Formats: sequence, C-alpha cells, structure tokens
Amino acid sequence: MQKVTDNIFLLVLFAMAGTFILAAAFTFFFLKYQRRAASQKEAMQKAELEYGEQLLQATLQSQEEERKRIGRDLHDDVGASLSNLKMTMAQTVAASDDTPEYKPLIDKIITTVRNISHTLLPPGLELFGLEYSLNELVDTFNAPGIIQLHFKNETGAALDELNEQTALALYRVMQELLNNTVKHAGAKNITLNCFKEDNQIIVLYNDDGVGIAAEAIKKAGMGMQNIQARLKMIQAKHEITTAPGSGFSIKIILPKMKTVKVYE
Repeated sequence: MQKVTDNIFLLVLFAMAGTFILAAAFTFFFLKYQRRAASQKEAMQKAELEYGEQLLQATLQSQEEERKRIGRDLHDDVGASLSNLKMTMAQTVAASDDTPEYKPLIDKIITTVRNISHTLLPPGLELFGLEYSLNELVDTFNAPGIIQLHFKNETGAALDELNEQTALALYRVMQELLNNTVKHAGAKNITLNCFKEDNQIIVLYNDDGVGIAAEAIKKAGMGMQNIQARLKMIQAKHEITTAPGSGFSIKIILPKMKTVKVYE
C-alpha cells in the first residue's frame, strides 16, 4: 500500500513538474513570439516611414523638374512671344504721338510672367549663387511693403560654395517659410540670418507673428512636411522654437560635407 501511495505521489509530482515545464515553455515561446511580433511591427512601421519619406522626396524631385520645365517655357516661349508682340505693335503705332492703351497691360503681363518664371526657376541660382538669389527674393518679397524681410549673410562666400542640390533646397525652404508666414503668422517683420557656428553654416529664420503651439508642429501640414523633407534630403538638421504669441523661429544646421563649390 505504501508503495502504491509513493507511486501516486511520484506521478503527481511528475505531472506537476511537467505542467510547470509546459507552462514555462509556453510562457517563453509566447514572450518570444510577442517580441518577434513587436520587432516585425516596428520594422514594418520603420519601412513604411522610410517609404513615405522616399515617396515624398521623389515627389519633390519630380515637382522640381516640372518647375524647371515650366519656368523655362514661360521665360523662353511666353516671355519672348510677349516681348515680340510688344515690339511689333510698337512699330505699328510708331507714327502716333499717343501712348497706346495696350502698352501698360503688356508690360504688366511681361512682368507677371517673368516673376512667375523666376519663382519656378531662380535664374541667378546657378549663375550667381544662393546669396544673390536670396537677395532677389528679399527684394521681391519686400516690394508690396506689407511685411519686411531683413536678410544678413555673415558666412562670406560660403553660401555660394554650396552644391546645387543644397542651395536649391534652402531656397525652396525659404519660399515655403515665407509663404507660411504670410498665410498664418500675421507678422510685421522677418529676419533671415546666415552665419557660421562650429565650422558649420547656420540659417536662422525668425518672424514676429502669432506663433503656434508645439502640438501643431507635430500635426504639420504639407508646407511644413515639404520643409522637413527637403532638409532631410540634404542631411540638414533643424530646430523649431515657437509658442502662441511668441513668433516662429527655425534654426537650420547644414552638414560640413555640403560646402562643396560647384558654381563657376
């Protein structure tokens, strides 16, 4: 009888040990599966994010090519045709002492086409560099006199030594920032300063507008997304400082490797 009791006790003990081992094994494999699932989910999210960034970058590059094409067409075809039309009509009425009524209208159309062409394809960027193009942008922006843009370059010739991709990306970022300020900030003044810090080029943009909450930055619209995508394309870091009633500021830090002279 004692032997039977001992056997039953051993069976129960083995059963308990087996159950414990089975539960431990189940827990181990369950946790391992969870970790693997979490790792796979994280990898998928990262891949989706990278794909989204690559898609946005490809879209921006495609837009840039289309802008160049349209800009050239406007300048070379439409602008030239309007100029020829103006000269032809001027010759037709050369004998008259009166100023033709159409002349101011054609002049306005030519100016509008030229401004649109320059916005789509900055003509001075490749020829004269980024500083020249930013000064042109400042003059155009300040012309209406509603908001004043103040630009200062303390980098010497470094801006004009940036490679074409970096220079164009910065120019587009400035356009987008100015557009955002005009649409949303209610600012009176904007400052754009370029200087060197720790042997890196820093671009600092400030406006004295209404500012925005930090949460709104995280829910950025396409304008801010384009800015962030363009900066990522040139491997530039950025820091945004803003709050309701405190204006908006963005500090762009260019990588050292990007200061490679390509303009002649």
